[in-house]
Amino acid sequence: MSKKQSHVMSHMAVELLRKLDEAPELKTEDVSQATLDKYPDLVKQLMSFTFNPMQDELELSAAWKPFDPSTEVFASSAFKRVLGEGDVMMELAKEEEMELDDNAMLITILYQAYFIILERYFKVDIPVDLPFTLKMTNTKTGVVKFFNKRFNSRFLEIKTTGKVKDLDAEDLKMLLDNDHDLDLWNKLIPLDKFEFRGFIQFQYHDVTRDHAISELKSDLLKKETILSKEGYLKIRDKIRTLIENPHAEFGMAANYGFETQMNQQFIWNTIIPREELDCHSYQGTMYEKAFKGKQIVLTSDIAELEENEVVEKFLKHGIRSHAVVPLLLEGEIMGMLEFGCKMPGSITMIQLKLLHDLFPIFALAMKRSKEDWDDMVRSVIQEEYTAIHPTVEWRFREAAAQLINDDDSSDSIKNEDIVFPDVVPIYGASDIRGSSIERNIAIRKDLKAQLLAARNILEKDKEVADVPLMNDLRYTIGKHLKTVGSGLKAGDEVVIIDFLKKEIKPVLDLFKSRYPDMNAVITEYEKMLDPELGVIYEKRKDFEDSLTLINDEVSDIIDKEQVGAQEVFPHYFEKYRTDGIEYNGYIGQSLVKDMKYSHIYLKNIRLWQLLVMVKVARRVRDLQPTLPTKLDITQLILVHSNPLSIAFRQDEKKFDVAGAYNIRYEITKKRIDKALVKGTNERVTQVGKIAIVYSHADEIAEYRHYLDFMQAQGYITAKVEDLELEDLKGASGLKALRIEVDFTAADTNQTEEAAFEEIITK
Repeated sequence: MSKKQSHVMSHMAVELLRKLDEAPELKTEDVSQATLDKYPDLVKQLMSFTFNPMQDELELSAAWKPFDPSTEVFASSAFKRVLGEGDVMMELAKEEEMELDDNAMLITILYQAYFIILERYFKVDIPVDLPFTLKMTNTKTGVVKFFNKRFNSRFLEIKTTGKVKDLDAEDLKMLLDNDHDLDLWNKLIPLDKFEFRGFIQFQYHDVTRDHAISELKSDLLKKETILSKEGYLKIRDKIRTLIENPHAEFGMAANYGFETQMNQQFIWNTIIPREELDCHSYQGTMYEKAFKGKQIVLTSDIAELEENEVVEKFLKHGIRSHAVVPLLLEGEIMGMLEFGCKMPGSITMIQLKLLHDLFPIFALAMKRSKEDWDDMVRSVIQEEYTAIHPTVEWRFREAAAQLINDDDSSDSIKNEDIVFPDVVPIYGASDIRGSSIERNIAIRKDLKAQLLAARNILEKDKEVADVPLMNDLRYTIGKHLKTVGSGLKAGDEVVIIDFLKKEIKPVLDLFKSRYPDMNAVITEYEKMLDPELGVIYEKRKDFEDSLTLINDEVSDIIDKEQVGAQEVFPHYFEKYRTDGIEYNGYIGQSLVKDMKYSHIYLKNIRLWQLLVMVKVARRVRDLQPTLPTKLDITQLILVHSNPLSIAFRQDEKKFDVAGAYNIRYEITKKRIDKALVKGTNERVTQVGKIAIVYSHADEIAEYRHYLDFMQAQGYITAKVEDLELEDLKGASGLKALRIEVDFTAADTNQTEEAAFEEIITK
């Protein structure tokens, strides 16, 4: 550079070389740290040809003696300010599921040396600048940052101090195949035979945001992160890193509304522990404001808010600055996050904007974990453990036998993947039409009857009626009657029952002891009440009895018919109750052992499904005169011809569809009962009919043969509707055949065997 007069820095280079001639100690092969300290300005000028002085306050860069981070030759002002302080602790960032050796930093430096030798001395084309991430912790403030470290070895010279054996192709392959075997590397490339001179140039890039977001995304993909205390604490630490506030508090909760006690069981890791505040406590606070407004609510200083139980608890815990963030997914709130700090004004909108990209991921994770929890709760309610279906018991026996042979621990079988590929799903549902509406009507009738009876007692005796408290009670009864008359909202039933038990009952108990002439009417009122529940339960009992009777009959029919279906060909089958009966089934070769599967068995189970639904419809029609509350059913079948895989989930003791491609089937199954006929407001499911929902025309051709057979046998009428359905979220292009059950035909339980055999083998 000094010899090229045209070079823009030629004059500076000539002048610097002149100064170096005046400091010969800097030109020796082994320059000590004391010598470097003797000429700080000259060293800085030398390094300006390597480190851009214009970036001195911005670029985190330094030069060290070869592979010795303790001997700093030069460092930029930015490096000294950020990384060179005495309160800074540097370590390799631990990746997820990665255990770090105590000497991890030293091992990394050794591999850097090996790679440089391979590239410089052995002329192997190999990437020398292997990036790695460092974690920096300020031990004074607690702030954590992450840096990506890159190095430049062009100012490094390598010499050998003895004879070094050449590496052939086999040696090189052995090294690269055993990249964690330091003994092997040192045997083939003995470091004591090499000498390094010069310095290594390092650059550090702040990747705190990218690193923390990447790890948070990875954590949120795991269900246990949301559900476990340990996972919650990991999220909290990463949030603190992202907003650069090591003392920030963090909380998260799933959405079950404000009139629930689910926080005692589900996702409820709030800043104020659940033992101190339950869901009801948050009503009327900034939480409800964020929930109803679907927007972030930021409080700069909680001490300035109007006093209530929540404010009192926050101040007791020293929290002054606070923010609530609702997690929205398709317009629905999945849950909420909260952030708090002891310093007023320390939680800001700028900090929250740094997390904005993460909020949808939190919402998805919350939704998935909530669904998993709901499934688990429903499963446990049905039975403590789901029994292994006899059809697939052989596969679990094989796993257990392998475990015994290997002499492993009992935990191994839980971790073994039990998957059945290429099975065809079978889904059907017999649902109570309008069950939510009928339940609500029954509740309203019972509440109205009890409120009227209570008011009648309070108005019966003039001496009692004129007491001011009785006027207040009658006024409250009137308000509740209006509420019942206009339709109940969430929580209204609980409030009214609470009023009847805690305010009306004590008054009536007092009247019985003080006014003997009122005993008869109060006793008559008490006779109207359910002895266990303490409220009128007449219409609700009628509804529940009718619902139970229908479900019991439907369940019994399916169970009995399943016995015969399993004898034809074993298949997986599980049945569960909602406000009706639903079932999942799977049939295919992988489910059975020592038996050959044929498509004929699939045709048989599909026809079986239709015949059972006809039987169910007729039985429910026969029950109608005996039902205290008139309820009826709608039925549907979802056809899915493409084989899929099912995997056994050890944590929930159940089978689930495996693979992202097959998730569409699960989505359709959950939403299909709400499907509408295209261009109308009519549900595809109707009383007295069976809807056969499908996606592709070739799937339904087979069913048309079954329908011809069923018409001939008197199971269904000739009325068959071809329908297109409105698109559902996650499922579009659905169609349906809707058939009408023949309730007028004679008993057709004895199907002609020859006709049945012909239709499934045709």
